[in-house]
Amino acid sequence: MRYKSIILVLFLILTACSKKEAVDTIVTINSFFGEVAITSNEGNKAPAVGQILSINDTIVTGANSVIDLVYRNSGIIRVNENTTVVISSLVKAGVDDVILTLEKGKAFVTLGKLKKGDGFAIKAKTVIAAVRGTSFRLVADEEASRVDVVSGKVMVKPVNNETVIEDIEVIVEENQTVTLDTKTVATISQKIDESKVEVVAEQEQQKIIDSIKETIKPVEIPKETVKEIKQEVKDIPVITTVQEEIKQEIQKVIETDKEAKQHENEEKLKKAEEAKALKLKLKNEQEAKILAEKLAKEKAEQEKVEKAKAEQEKAAKEQKIKEDRVKNIPTL
Repeated sequence: MRYKSIILVLFLILTACSKKEAVDTIVTINSFFGEVAITSNEGNKAPAVGQILSINDTIVTGANSVIDLVYRNSGIIRVNENTTVVISSLVKAGVDDVILTLEKGKAFVTLGKLKKGDGFAIKAKTVIAAVRGTSFRLVADEEASRVDVVSGKVMVKPVNNETVIEDIEVIVEENQTVTLDTKTVATISQKIDESKVEVVAEQEQQKIIDSIKETIKPVEIPKETVKEIKQEVKDIPVITTVQEEIKQEIQKVIETDKEAKQHENEEKLKKAEEAKALKLKLKNEQEAKILAEKLAKEKAEQEKVEKAKAEQEKAAKEQKIKEDRVKNIPTL
């Protein structure tokens, strides 16, 4: 009996250690450069490749600095310069419940398929974006937050005073963006609260929700923004431990950037050729104009000479006629 108890205790210890390891290795540092600081419950610590991040760890990047995080083998998170991100959650009820809080700055996320029950979200002051198999960027400051979706779909919910407004969700699709500022989410929260306090029929409440959604409807991402995102992620290093689809997604973004550059170069070449052709056309037109003016001048001179000659010939003819008449007058 004692022997069985020892085995049971050892099994529980090993299970606990295994669970602890699984929890601890959810988010790790893949690479970084520049000024990157990490603050944990134990104090400040220097970042290191392979370092495991824990709940309440705060990542701060300085100017011209980035850090790339890996979520198990399912995702890559690039934290851009001048950004602050907090690891707010990792596990809930035995499954992944990763929530990163973007206090300010920019973060790009590429996520693959998650295991059943697992969740991944990135939160800012005014939004929370829940993702599964997508690439997007979240931009945040004290006044507003913006979600830019590069591929896939992202479910966005408003956040007011750190509380997620569960009644409102908007699906932001590929090449779409949505922005929520503090004033908008405060108004949304107020309308939702009022509809719950008042005795409102379910159908009427749905109308209120639908009207709110119309005010935060996603729009197409400007081309300049897409180009900016691609520039920010083009140097993400190859990560061998992530799913193949993640590698392909990052490569797709990079390749698309190359295609965009090629297209840009082609457009520049085309414009240069058009400018050259226009310049040649203007030159030819100028030369043609000069030639036409020269020919017109020569023609005018020729006409002047011919006219003078004709007038001389006419005058000489008239003079001869006069002289002939004088000769023919009889002498008295």
